[in-house]
Amino acid sequence: MSIEQIGVIGAGVMGSEIAQVAAAAGHAVVMTDIDDDALTRGMAHIRSIGDRRVARGRLTHEEADAISGRITVSVEFAALGDCDLIIEAGPEVLEVKRELWRAIDAAAKPEALLASNTSGLSISTLARATARPERVMGLHFFNPASVMRLVEVIRGVDTSDATIDAGAVIAERLGKVPVRVVECPGFLVNRILVRALAEAYRHADEIGADRGSVDLAVVEAGPAPMGPFALGDLIGLDTTLHVQQDLHAAYDDRFAAGTSLAAQVGAGRLGQKSGAGFVAGSAPGSRDTHGAVVAERYYLGAFDEACRCLEEGIGALTDIDIAMQLGAGWSEGPLTWADGRGLAVVASDLDRLAQSTGERFAPRTPLTDRLTGDMTFTTTTTEDHSI
Repeated sequence: MSIEQIGVIGAGVMGSEIAQVAAAAGHAVVMTDIDDDALTRGMAHIRSIGDRRVARGRLTHEEADAISGRITVSVEFAALGDCDLIIEAGPEVLEVKRELWRAIDAAAKPEALLASNTSGLSISTLARATARPERVMGLHFFNPASVMRLVEVIRGVDTSDATIDAGAVIAERLGKVPVRVVECPGFLVNRILVRALAEAYRHADEIGADRGSVDLAVVEAGPAPMGPFALGDLIGLDTTLHVQQDLHAAYDDRFAAGTSLAAQVGAGRLGQKSGAGFVAGSAPGSRDTHGAVVAERYYLGAFDEACRCLEEGIGALTDIDIAMQLGAGWSEGPLTWADGRGLAVVASDLDRLAQSTGERFAPRTPLTDRLTGDMTFTTTTTEDHSI
């Protein structure tokens, strides 16, 4: 199916960013929201992106105006009737989205593809609110979508191969790098990243590590560009807590995060947006002997979760590292990081942690198989399957 006109539901920051990306790629775009004020704010945000790029010499005034000119706005879902692809970027509340999806399905032409930008809600559940579940997928853009290159193309239980293929193609046409992901709580990047955050928060609580010291150690050890406490502050600790709690409920205690995250949120310390958080609004941290210990736990947690995703077929081997590089800003992914550290060393570290923390760190099959076969994750093998 040829995708020419794209609809975007939701004119908030994420929706307007997606609309800008589609229009910048030459598509006619219809952006809808519940009221005119929201649409006005959304268009102002889109123009501000163009203005910044003009100021930096990346666009001419005429090019920026042309991008905005490809976008029409409406408060009526009927305006989406001619769209070939409709991307929903509404509130992350399941019942709200399910009602929204019934309306989307009624407004869309029969052959249209439907996608949600949800960062974690079930694509399968949303799809079943429609009469076309095989034509529904996730297209998870990362914030800000006008800058970030990754798009997770999410397969639900009923999503057809043709729909996933079309999602990957349109992501590439929008200038993005698609990573195909089988639906699971947290999808791929958030699942791996939040596991690492939870491990760091929990262990820092347990041993009384200085948070600034942990952040320094994580950055120095690489490949993450920012430590877990500074990152939580940047994301917003309330948002971080919400995602962590959802994944804890879905996956068990390996996503437990100690007590300090919830305590910060309970005290109204939400990170940069409130001016106070784990490290925001605090004096720079000092180095202590615990920083490197927590940094190791951070990276081993990410690696273990990446192995679980590989083992479960959530993402292809070659895609997992790409996703973490483009979605989380890592200089290399957790599998390549483990190769560089040495898989025998990583296995020994995991065995040691498994003895003290329990089975959540027991080496997984993707690691043990490579040790047995004297291989690495970056060695090409026939099992590096695509989804």
